[in-house]
Amino acid sequence: MKWTLLLMLANISAFVLTAQNLDYYVLNYGFSTGALLAGKYYVIITSMFLHGSIMHLAGNMFALLVLGSAVEDKTKAWQFFLAYFLTGMFGCLSMLVPLFGYGPESIAIGASAAISGLVGLGIFVCPGKFVWFPEIVPLPFSLAGAIYFLANVSSVFAPGNIAYSAHICGFLAGAAFGMTWGENRMRNLAIFLGLLAFMIALPSIIPVLWAMLSA
Repeated sequence: MKWTLLLMLANISAFVLTAQNLDYYVLNYGFSTGALLAGKYYVIITSMFLHGSIMHLAGNMFALLVLGSAVEDKTKAWQFFLAYFLTGMFGCLSMLVPLFGYGPESIAIGASAAISGLVGLGIFVCPGKFVWFPEIVPLPFSLAGAIYFLANVSSVFAPGNIAYSAHICGFLAGAAFGMTWGENRMRNLAIFLGLLAFMIALPSIIPVLWAMLSA
């Protein structure tokens, strides 16, 4: 998990260096469509290493530790880094989509889009590996990924300061890498889609089962 630890060190170091003047760095190095269209292309990378608080950093670093170590074990170094950075960039670019309602001055920071990309990748390269994220009990990566994906889709238009659209787009980009690099791709895709379908149907199934057991 040396590459995961390297990314964690980079994120923690960036937080230490920027924490004393965070507003300045967020304004000048956070991602926004306005900054991108103004030619500040570097923000698509720098924003991934900025975090708004110690809790924001801690949550993302825990997720990166758990998910990154699982995925890193099943990928080559170049695949791991390529997926991490490109999915993070793709997540940022989701802010360009008018459907999600971001204005040109809306600013996004954090590693969560790239971490979401690792979730999408993991359902294809290590679907059976048990992970602790986002749940408090270990679950197979495919099931954890399905829960994470549905949680973000259900919240995508909810008010707040979490860029769920970036999570979703990062996840989908990671899944595309997984479909390219993973083994048993169609089987793993079928398992993931089946889990999604089951969880979507579960609220309707539970009352029926309860009525049957109560009869």
